[in-house]
This record gives sequence, structure tokens and C-alpha cells, in this order.
Amino acid sequence: MMNLKENFSFNGILLTNFTNASIEEKEMVRECRNDERIRKWMYSDEIISQEEHFNFLENLQKDNKNFYWIVYKDEGFIGVISLNNINIKNKNAYLGIYSNPFCEMKNKGSLLSNCLKKVAFDIFELHSLKLEVIENNERSIDFYKKMGFEEEGILKEFVCKDGKWLNVIIMGIINK
Repeated sequence: MMNLKENFSFNGILLTNFTNASIEEKEMVRECRNDERIRKWMYSDEIISQEEHFNFLENLQKDNKNFYWIVYKDEGFIGVISLNNINIKNKNAYLGIYSNPFCEMKNKGSLLSNCLKKVAFDIFELHSLKLEVIENNERSIDFYKKMGFEEEGILKEFVCKDGKWLNVIIMGIINK
């Protein structure tokens, strides 16, 4: 089985696994994840402390179902991608993705999505990818549809944001 804790590079893109990240990279990711433009769309939208973040990263060392990478292009930090809850027998996983809100590059979301598909389908040979997106995140829903994902279901009143219950849309893509 492929070691997903490796770093990968292809087409001028470098994916650094969180388990191989430097202290500076770990802090850079935490700063990005804590930015209001990112965290408002997460299930957990609180500010993440340095201690919480480093504990999370430490736990990834022995985790064989959840993998995270920092994505660089031309030395610039583009964002973060992840494969979560990987099911080896059924060749599926959930994905996670967020772009660096401080990066001005055009089409960085497409680049991140294509990196995820490459890792999931070409390198790890998964059959399907799933994702969950909060119903009022219309920009992301439209983006995922453009990337080939289809709506597959709804988790009714699955998250509470600002005292209001919101549905979560499940989307997926099959490796054709």
C-alpha cells in the first residue's frame, strides 16, 4: 500500500504531508485555518490554539485513516487538502480542502481540487470521494459541481451556526 504520509510532487506542485511539516509550516497552516474566511465554513469554527493544533498534528503521526498536505506551487503556499476516513477495502474517502486566503493566485481552488483527485485516484487508486458542505456555502457548492462532484444526499439540521440549524449537503465523485 502507498504511504500517504509521504510528500508528493508533480507538475511543479509540492504536497508536504502535515507529519513532515516544519514548525513554521505548522504555524502557517494554523494561521490560515483560523482566518475568518476559512473557519466560518468549518464544523468547528472556533479559533484553534497552538496547543490544540500541535496535538492534532501529533495524533496524525499514528493515524492511518486521515492524511493532510500543504500544497505549494512555485514556492507559494496555495492551501491545504486532506483525505479523511479512508476505507481501503471499499476504496473511498472523504476530502477536505481550503485555500490560503492570503494567496492572490487565480484558480487556486481548481489547482487544489486537481491535486486531491490526483492523490486520491492516480496515486492511492480510490474509487470514490465524498465531501460535506454546509448548505449556505453556495460558492463552494457551485465550485464542487464545476469540479465534477454531484449532490448525493442531505444531512438534515446537522450543524448549528449562530444558533441556527443548517443542513449539510453530501457530494461525491467516482473515479471514471
